[in-house]
Amino acid sequence: MKKTLYIFSILVFTQITSCRTLKLNGTTIGEISNFSTAKLDWDKVNDWQHANIENGEFPGISVTKAYNDLLKDKDGKSVIVAVIDTGIDIDHEDLKNVVWVNEDEIPNNMVDDDGNGYVDDIHGWNFLGDSTGDQYELIRMLKKDTDFETKPLAIQKYAEMIKEDGIEHAVDVIEKNITRDLMHYNDSITQAKKLTWNPRATGDDPDDFSNKFYGDGNILPKTDDEYHGTHVAGIIAAQRHNGVGMDGIAANVKIMTLRAVPNKGDEYDKDIVYSIRYAADNGAHIINMSFGKNFSPHSDKVREAITYAESKGVFIVNAAGNDGANIDQKQTYPNDSFYNAPEVSGNLITIGAIGPVINPKMVAPFSNFGIYNLDVFAPGAVIYSTITNDNYQSLSGTSMAAPTVSGVAALLYSYYPKLSPSAVKKVLMQSAVPINFEVVIGNESFKTTLDQVSQTGGVVNAYNALLYVSNHYKSLRKL
Repeated sequence: MKKTLYIFSILVFTQITSCRTLKLNGTTIGEISNFSTAKLDWDKVNDWQHANIENGEFPGISVTKAYNDLLKDKDGKSVIVAVIDTGIDIDHEDLKNVVWVNEDEIPNNMVDDDGNGYVDDIHGWNFLGDSTGDQYELIRMLKKDTDFETKPLAIQKYAEMIKEDGIEHAVDVIEKNITRDLMHYNDSITQAKKLTWNPRATGDDPDDFSNKFYGDGNILPKTDDEYHGTHVAGIIAAQRHNGVGMDGIAANVKIMTLRAVPNKGDEYDKDIVYSIRYAADNGAHIINMSFGKNFSPHSDKVREAITYAESKGVFIVNAAGNDGANIDQKQTYPNDSFYNAPEVSGNLITIGAIGPVINPKMVAPFSNFGIYNLDVFAPGAVIYSTITNDNYQSLSGTSMAAPTVSGVAALLYSYYPKLSPSAVKKVLMQSAVPINFEVVIGNESFKTTLDQVSQTGGVVNAYNALLYVSNHYKSLRKL
């Protein structure tokens, strides 16, 4: 009896101690009210997104401070981050040790060992097959010669697009030619703008959502210049402190690759829908979506997939887009709010981009914005990261800002794995560092403040986010 009681006491003690949450101590980084007049130090810019924003040199997200002051000697749990993008060079020297492996699948046996419908999906899935590029969505919609709500806008955009290639026609002429002779615009313009080009090679109908098992398990890039996904993956999770290249934001991450975004042209809604669902069904905690477009014939299906992901406990990070436009007025996809209606879910956060300066020009001029549809800003200009063939390069875009936030979200899940997607979103927004001086925004370079062009008026901060969870864990667990 005494032995039984002793064992029971050990079990109770183990359960109690294992349920304890990580308690962190520190002082929250407050608002930035004064801008810097210092010149940009290009010798330090390669990891500027990791810098501590309160030091006044770079508006980084305080990653290094978070590791040194809060997470030193603390072990986190593994987090799976799905990257829906172009292919990823999983053999890259800085990524090969952070690649997700489907342990339930036997490689190259042409059998669906885990029964999920995808044969030999060892590191994710390739919904594009052998395709290296595709058309823009507006062209795919126009060549069907059917009416849709935004057809006049699509024709206008197409007119602007072909003008870049030396073809100048009035909108009414273009509309007639689309109906009468699709071949009219297939000379002297780039392939992605040709109305008759159809590179889809997977054998499925992209408008038929009943078939979700198409593509293959080869998630590698098809060409050397298909490096967007590799760059995104590196920002999130390039192996830290391995003596090569650069460090990702989060340790303890495994990258799941979902090749669904063509290297040129626009992604298909169907590929995005089933990429989101694949990630949600196969254990992803976070989905990074660094892509977007202005026309989306099946946007409702994408929003349904977003809500499905929320039901599976998956958090989604979405790039705001690079048009320098107000996305409260100009619809962009994917989104969780159709024409500014209430959001369909609580698991998606939309990210704008800043550059490596703390001054009125800190918001990247290409970054979209919107007080309703953009949640928070993050480093996204001049971001150094991995590209194909063991190389590295600096790229700019909200495509780079989104994985910066995915990396912070991965840190939160690693040390606080029981948080819900809505709780993670709240943390990232409530802990953002407010920027309280006037900045220049968008294509028209108008002056405003960040709280007038985003929900938070601030920049994501890893250090603050971890402290916020530690200080508010009880209430966050109720979300």
